[in-house]
This record gives sequence, structure tokens and C-alpha cells, in this order.
Amino acid sequence: MNASNTTPQQGAAVKVGAVVGFLIFVELTSGFIQGYYLPLFGSIAQHLGVSDADITWFNTIQTLAAAVCVPILAKLGDMFGHRRMLRIGIISVFIGVLITAFVPSYPAVLAGRLLVGPLAVWLPLEIAIIHSRIQGETGRKAIGFLVSALTGGAVLGSIVGGLFGSRLPIVIALAVPAIIVLLCVIVVFTVVPDSFERNPVKIDWLGFILLAVSMLALLFGMRLAQAEGFASLTPWACLVVGFVAVAVFVWWELRIPNPAINIRVVTSRALWPAYATSFLFGMALFGTQTITTTFLAAPGAEVGYGFGFKTSVIGLFTAGSALCAVIGAAIFANLARVITIRGVLLLAVSVAAVGNIMLAVGHTSLAVVIVSIVASGLAGGLLLGALPALVAERSPRSETGIATGLYNTLKTLGGALAGAVFAVVLSAFTAPGAAYTSAGGYVSVWIICAAGFAIAALILLLVRVQGTQTMALSVQDAETEINTEGVTE
Repeated sequence: MNASNTTPQQGAAVKVGAVVGFLIFVELTSGFIQGYYLPLFGSIAQHLGVSDADITWFNTIQTLAAAVCVPILAKLGDMFGHRRMLRIGIISVFIGVLITAFVPSYPAVLAGRLLVGPLAVWLPLEIAIIHSRIQGETGRKAIGFLVSALTGGAVLGSIVGGLFGSRLPIVIALAVPAIIVLLCVIVVFTVVPDSFERNPVKIDWLGFILLAVSMLALLFGMRLAQAEGFASLTPWACLVVGFVAVAVFVWWELRIPNPAINIRVVTSRALWPAYATSFLFGMALFGTQTITTTFLAAPGAEVGYGFGFKTSVIGLFTAGSALCAVIGAAIFANLARVITIRGVLLLAVSVAAVGNIMLAVGHTSLAVVIVSIVASGLAGGLLLGALPALVAERSPRSETGIATGLYNTLKTLGGALAGAVFAVVLSAFTAPGAAYTSAGGYVSVWIICAAGFAIAALILLLVRVQGTQTMALSVQDAETEINTEGVTE
């Protein structure tokens, strides 16, 4: 297919630029909302009269809700229309941010954060809409622009949140997201088109319930492990429940004609390398965010590592890394035209691995740290753009939503696991009563991340390529790959 072609069904009624432009605004809003609340945590805690420990549930509740609703809404989008589920998701988020702003009750705010959970499914649904209408290189560029908007929006939201939070009453500051989301509601209900494909099968309610139980148990168990350590029985109890639920879920899905998630397709050679890479990438993406911050803030003269940077300086590093990710996501399609999408992914994981090795051996040099952060940001952007694009291209045409939704879910699970494991690693290098861990803890984390990216590189070698484009599969094609050599690009 010519890279600039659109599907025959599209016609002249819907312009490519308009479709992408409107969805970019929606995804920019998604990133804005995710970044906006971060600098306001202290003010929100005071506003609600809760402790700093309690306010950590502000994000945790949304993460748990997202883990449940992303695969469910994505699958329902494949069945009943991706725009319909996007509208439902945006209305849910709008109600959630309204409650957060105007109901000064901690339980009510947590309920509002539950309703904000569908924010994470906006991107998979938007990718499904775009992939239905725009394919080839143009489709890849569109997905890259969406991811760039999401990442850039998070930086913008963090900056605006800090600015408004320091100058406005907290209620007014919390009302800002509601205004932005309201604009998205108008856009999605008036100008965003729907996808073409439908997969009108019977809803697998038991499958969805088992999936929700497993996601909640696994994520909650990992959060407890991060807080209490793996020596506590409570995290293990949750994790055992989660693994048992996963086993029962897989058993059930393999035995019914219309599963919530087609396990055979997910584990086919067409898709599993991308999913495994997503999980490993999520470990580094989410698992090292706080670690990088604490490392940069550590007083080097006292503990032998770190640079004693203040929050404002660390914010510049964070913004710089995010800007590099925006660039990486925006250019991945151009690179894929030259070196294939597998080449882009291999380049990204290789650069990310080298970046972590640089930190492990040269973390005392500010120049090395800066180069590593830039490299990791660019690599992360390439992965953020190329992975969902590959999943969308390799998934059955009628299951694009759930396929990209699983990519998001596995990335989140990888981050949750890394957060728990890295907390244990740092604790092992922290003396009793000490305020700071030793440098060995950070070095161990960076080595683990480098090893994860190296494993991802080996996995990605299994992605077969021929030319520069991949095409969407039928369900039968994808299932056939279980016992064949795989599809070609």
C-alpha cells in the first residue's frame, strides 16, 4: 500500500488533517490532565485535610481504575464503536474532574479519581479510529503525533499546574481541568468521526470480571510490595489472588467462542514480541521516574552521588527528557520508512540500554547524566510511538482497540512491577536509619533496566520484516501464526 493512501471507505467527506488534528487536541488534553495534578498534591492534601500518605491514593486509585477499564472499554469499542466508547470515557473523566474540584471530601475525591480512570483508554480508542481511516506511513505519523501530544501535554500540565497552584485558590485551580475536558467533550461529540470496523460478538462478562479481578489484585499487590516490601504477607496474598485469577481467565478465554481477549491472537508471533517489549519498556518508563528525581536531588558531597539539585532544576531535567520523547515519537514514522519499524524499535531499545549503562558507570559526571537522559528520552519517544503503531498494524482489523488497550495495560503492569522491585533493591542498599541509600542501589536499578532493554532487543529480532510496512491481519491470519513462521511486513 502506498504510504499516503487512506482506506477506500474514507472518501472525501473526512479530511485526514481534520481527523488527526481533533484527536491531537484530545490527547493533548489527556496529557495535560495527567501532568496538571502532580505539583498540586500538597495543596490538595491540605484542602482535604488528609496526610501526605493518604494523598498518594489520589494517583493509585486512578491507576487501578485504568487497569480495569482500559481493556473493557477498548474491547467494547471494537464491538460497538470506538467513538462511542471515547465519548463515554470523556464524559466519565469530565464528571470525575468536576467532583475533584467542587466536592471537598476525601472519599468523594477518590470516587472522582475512579471516574478519571478511563483517561488511559482515550489513546487506544483514538489509535483505533485513526487506523480504521488512515494506514501506511500517514497512519504511523498520526499515531506519533498523538503520542507527542500526550507527552507534551503532560509537561504543559505540570508547568501550568504549578503556576496556577501557587497563585490561585485551590478550588479555582482544580476547576481548570474541568474547563479543558469540557472542550474535549464538545470536540468528540461534534467533529470526531467513528471507525468503520465492528466486531458484534456476544459480551464475555465472566472474562471481563476475571480480567478486572486479576488486574486489581496484581497492581494492588505490587503497590503494597513497594510500600511494605516482599517480606510482608499481604502483598503476596494479593499477588497470589492475581495470578490465580489470570490462570482462570486464560483457561476460560481459551474455551469460549467469543473471548474478551483472544489469547491465541495475543500470543501469536504477530503480536507477542510487541507486548513483551511493552512490558519491559513500562518497567523502565514508570519504574525509574522517582528514582531519577531522588538521585538528582541527593547531596553529592555528603553521600557520594547526586548533585543536590533543587526541585526547579530537576523540573528542567524532567521537561527536557519529555521534550526528547516528544521528538522521538514525532519522527519514528520517518525513521521507519528507512529502517523499518522493527529497526526503529531495535534502535530505541539499544539506545535505552546504552543510556542506562552510561548511568551505571558514569553517574558521577553531570555531562554523562545529561547525555543519558537525552538518549533515554529520545529512545522512549521512539518506543511510545512505534509500539502502539506496530500493535495496531499487526492486530486483526476488528480488534484494534483491545490490541492497543492491552499494550497500555502491559506497560502499566511493567511499571508497577518495577516500582515494587526497585523499592526493594534500594532498601537493600540503605542502612538502618539512613536518610539515603548507597550508590549501589541506583547502579543496580540501572543495570536491571539495561538488561531489560537487552532482552527486548533479542525479542524484537523475532519480528519478521520485508519492506517497511505491516498490514492489519484477519483473526484467522493472526491465529494461524501460532503454528507458522509469522507474517511479513
